[in-house]
Amino acid sequence: MTNQIPPEFLTAVAKERGVSDAELETVMMALDGNSTAAIATILGISNIAVRKRLGEVYRKFSIYGRGPGKLAELRHQLFYQYQAQETEAPAPTKTKGKAKAEPATTSRKKAEPAAAAEPSTEVVSTGSRSQDWGESPDVSQFYGRTEELKILEELIIDESSRLVTLLGMTGIGKTVLSVQIAKQLESEFEFVVWRSLAATPKLEDLLGNLLQTLSTQKKPDIPDDLSGRILRLLDLLKKNRCLIILDDIDALLQGDELAGNYRPGFENYRDFIKRIAQTNHQSCFVLVTTEEPAEIALLHGEKVQTLQPMDSHEIAREIFADKGVAPTEKEWGEMVKRYGDNLLGYKVVATTIKEFFNGNTATFLKATELFIEDTLTQLLEQHFGRLSPSEEEILYWLAIAKTPVTLSGLREDMLLSVSLSDMLKNLDSLDRRALIEKQETASDIFFTLQPLMMKFVTTKLVENACEEIKELVKTQKLSSLRILIQHNLGAVQTTGKKGKAAAAQKPQMVQQIKNQLQLFVMRSGGYDELIAQLEAIAGKLEDKTQMDVGYASANLRNLLAIMAG
Repeated sequence: MTNQIPPEFLTAVAKERGVSDAELETVMMALDGNSTAAIATILGISNIAVRKRLGEVYRKFSIYGRGPGKLAELRHQLFYQYQAQETEAPAPTKTKGKAKAEPATTSRKKAEPAAAAEPSTEVVSTGSRSQDWGESPDVSQFYGRTEELKILEELIIDESSRLVTLLGMTGIGKTVLSVQIAKQLESEFEFVVWRSLAATPKLEDLLGNLLQTLSTQKKPDIPDDLSGRILRLLDLLKKNRCLIILDDIDALLQGDELAGNYRPGFENYRDFIKRIAQTNHQSCFVLVTTEEPAEIALLHGEKVQTLQPMDSHEIAREIFADKGVAPTEKEWGEMVKRYGDNLLGYKVVATTIKEFFNGNTATFLKATELFIEDTLTQLLEQHFGRLSPSEEEILYWLAIAKTPVTLSGLREDMLLSVSLSDMLKNLDSLDRRALIEKQETASDIFFTLQPLMMKFVTTKLVENACEEIKELVKTQKLSSLRILIQHNLGAVQTTGKKGKAAAAQKPQMVQQIKNQLQLFVMRSGGYDELIAQLEAIAGKLEDKTQMDVGYASANLRNLLAIMAG
C-alpha cells in the first residue's frame, strides 16, 4: 500500500476526514496487509478494539454496510484520490455494486458484499482477494449462533488453526454456520473457497479443482500425480492466506462399522487431512460433518480443533417468529424437551403448526407426542444405517433407559458381557457421530440420546419387536427373536441392575408394542387368539434360564399383562 500511496498523502487525507492518530495507525497496518489478530498483537490491544478503530475509519470515509469489502473500498478511494491529484484530473466516479480493478501490483480479486445474498457456483471478485462459494446455501436470513461465531473466529483468526471441524447431527445448522463464518471472515483471507463433498469426489479431482481456483494463472500447471497436487496445494497455502470449507465430509466415510473410517477408494483423504493439519502454513480448512474422521482425534491440539454447535433455541424462536407462531414460555419448554437443538425439526414443526393447527402451539403439543416428519425420519435413518451392530445395541439400551445412564449401568444391563475397552470404543464412536450426549457430574458421567434420536430409536425398536413377535407366532421358533432376547423392554434405567425397573414407572415401550399389535390384528378380529398364542409360548419359556432365552420370557410376560389389562 505504501508503495502505491505515500504515507504523507494518506495522513493528510485521513486528517481531513477527522481520523485520529490511533485510527490512522491501525488502518495503515490493515492496508499493508496485516490481519486483525496481527495488528492487535503489535499494538497490544484486543481484536475488538482493532475492529472498532477500523469501523470508525470506514464511517468517516462514508463506507457503510456489512461484510469484508470495506477495506478494499477504502483502498480504492485512496488510490484514485492520489492518482487524481498526481494527474490533476478528477478522480473516477465509483459505481456502487460493480467490481473495480486493483492497482497493477495485485492480481487476485475480492467479492462485493452483495454477492453473499444468493447461492452461487461462480467466482466473484474485486480488488486483491477471491471467493468461490460453490453451491453454498443462502445466509441472508441467518439467526443467532453468536457464541459459535465468536469461538470460530477465535479458532480461525486469533489461534491460527490449520484445521477446524464443525461436528453435529443433520439439521442443527452446521452448513449455514460454515458459510456465515466464511462471510464474516473473508476480509482476513486472500482466498475463500466453499465446497460440498456430497457427490464424493476423488481426492485427485478435488485437489485439481482447488488448484485451479487458487491459482492466479488462467491455465495453471497442475501436476498429474496425487503427491504432486498435494505438494502444490500446500505451497499455495503457505504463500496465500486461504480459508477452505469442505462440507459433507461424512459422505466419504464407511457405514456399518465404528465411526471415522473411510470408504474404499477414499482412504487417501486420511493422509491429506493429516498433511493439512501437520504442515506449517497460514491457511485454514474447515471440515463440516455429521461424523468425525478417526484421524482428527489424534491430531487435536493447538492448530486442530473441533466445535460441536449446540443450544440453538434462540434461532428456533426466530424461525417460529418468521412463521407467525408464538409459543408461550411453558410451550417453549416442552418444545425444547422434544426437539433439543435440531433446527430442521423446528422448521418442520413451525410450518406444521402454522398450516395444520392454525398457529396454535398448545393444540399441536396435545395432539402429538413427538412429531417427526418424513424428511426428518429419512435423515435420521441415514444416521442409524451407518451404525455398527454394537453401536446399534447401545442406542437401543439408551432408548429403553430414557433417562441418562452411567457407563457401569449400561454394561450391567446388557445381556452379553461387553469389555470396558469395547464399550469405550463404541461410546467414542457414537460421540464422533454426534449421536449421544454426555452429562458430567462431580462423581460420574451420564450418557443419553438427543430428543429426536431418542424418539426415532424408540420407534425403530418397537417396530422391530413387533415384527419379531409376528414371526414368532408364525414359526413358533425362538430363533426369530433378537430384540426380545437381548433387551429388557420393560426396564427403566434407575438402579443399574439387570432387568430391574423402578416400581413407579410403567413399561411404556411394551405399551407401544401392544398398541401396534392391536392395530395389526384389528381387522382380522384375532386379538384374543394372539394373546392365547403368546401365553402358550410364554408358558414354554417359564422353566428356561435367562442364559437360554435372555429377556424374552420377561418381555412376553410384561406384554401379556398389558394386553390382558
